[in-house]
Amino acid sequence: MATDTETAERFERDTARHEMTVLHDDGLYRHLRFARVTTDEKTGRRSRSSSYWFELVTWPGKLAVSGDCGSFLFSRLDDMFVFFRSPRYGINPGYWSEKVLAGETTAYSADLFRQMVTEIAAEAEADWPGLAAAAGERIFGDLSEWNTEHEEGAREALQDFSYKLEGDRGEPFTFSGSWEWDLSDHHWQYLWCCHAIQFGIGRYDALKAKAG
Repeated sequence: MATDTETAERFERDTARHEMTVLHDDGLYRHLRFARVTTDEKTGRRSRSSSYWFELVTWPGKLAVSGDCGSFLFSRLDDMFVFFRSPRYGINPGYWSEKVLAGETTAYSADLFRQMVTEIAAEAEADWPGLAAAAGERIFGDLSEWNTEHEEGAREALQDFSYKLEGDRGEPFTFSGSWEWDLSDHHWQYLWCCHAIQFGIGRYDALKAKAG
């Protein structure tokens, strides 16, 4: 799962040549489209690409962002541009997700799963010497029997894994209570669209300021 920093860097690359087209602008009713524009070096002809395009649509109490990287519907204030441009929040994926009416903001994260396994194994290493290495090799190694790139495989690994010290007749180490683990994190498309909202509002505000 990409971090917000990684997504921000990707978004900047993806939209480096994007231009805004105002399709509708009437109070709280807005329709803005953003798309990459390229210029032919020989002819000077400009053309729009469908790669990483997106649009923002608002109406009282709602904002929809949709395009090449997913679609999400938000609701909070009558003017959703006011909500999203608030400097008090900046880009706040967690808080913003609470305002989502439609669109999946989270998904299984293999990176988060690895982090949780690694941290718990490290914490138990004092009582179970060799546990961290064993978990790393057996769960994430090249010969692992589980495909942890998918949640089903990760859950199976948590359920099936056990580690026992040589000669120890006690109970082996297991990831007890792992059925309660939340292995989801913000989806990169949701993070990308969060940046798209801020980017789009910034372009819109700049145009309004220029027009006076």
